[in-house]
Amino acid sequence: MSVKYKDYYELLGVERNSSDAAIKKAYRKLAREFHPDVNKEPGAQTRFQEISEAYEVLGDPEKRKRYDQLGANWQQGQEFTPPPGWENVQFDFGGQGGANGFKFGGGGFSDFFESIFGNMMGGHTGFQSSEKFGPRPQRRTHDEVELTVSLEEAFRGGTKRIKVYAADGVTPKTYDLKIPPGTRDGAKLRLRNQGHTGDLLVRISIAPHPRFTVDGADLWMEVELAPHQAVLGDKVALQLVDARASLNIPPGTQPGRKFRLSGKGLKKPGGGRGDLYAVAKVVVPCNPTLEEKQLYEQLARLDGRKGN
Repeated sequence: MSVKYKDYYELLGVERNSSDAAIKKAYRKLAREFHPDVNKEPGAQTRFQEISEAYEVLGDPEKRKRYDQLGANWQQGQEFTPPPGWENVQFDFGGQGGANGFKFGGGGFSDFFESIFGNMMGGHTGFQSSEKFGPRPQRRTHDEVELTVSLEEAFRGGTKRIKVYAADGVTPKTYDLKIPPGTRDGAKLRLRNQGHTGDLLVRISIAPHPRFTVDGADLWMEVELAPHQAVLGDKVALQLVDARASLNIPPGTQPGRKFRLSGKGLKKPGGGRGDLYAVAKVVVPCNPTLEEKQLYEQLARLDGRKGN
């Protein structure tokens, strides 16, 4: 099947030899800009889906290595036919979607993604034989697939519909997978006897979030402050995963200062919740008005007199 080639490096605006850190940084910047919760412009959701798909590949060392094997001579949008042996077994996920109906991570991948990475589901061990001992009994093994969910979905829990193709690449099986509230990144959910010769294990991967960084049960975020807020102090509103909160900024707050909101992180397996850490980031105006320039010049003169 011919599909349109996707240049994931171009979609993220990075070079092919970029480091993992550079790719993650580029994704987080674009995710903040085009996330459907913050950008209501036409085409923003489609753009967010594209960059999420690109990071799904380039952010995973194995998938990136496989993608790079295609070579660097393809152009974005060019007709592309998967090489032989790359399209034998497929699986995809058609989730319930996150906020605004958007399908995060495992749902909504393009035909190009499915044609290249559809056969990454683990195989199974069949009968093995030897002339001396005769056929060995079939060994029970477990298949494993990955499902990417949003941070909000992992926090609240819910149901995601996944469709897994059998070894023939034609016969699909559909499951409504229950995701428990507080599911952690890397958790494995088991569907008993649904694999080829054993269970089907679904490994949960939490997609990078435009606002939060996950550290176990703790969450980290940046809180942007104008210079006057950092100098004079203020009370700012924070949008948490499940609610809103107020954060008191004391006068003279320095960039990089950390504020801890106890119990505002993710749910812990044994009960309770982790903490939220908000890091102050002072943002100066890029295009100050004439009045703002005059005020800053006045401040500069005051600072100059202090130094005398």
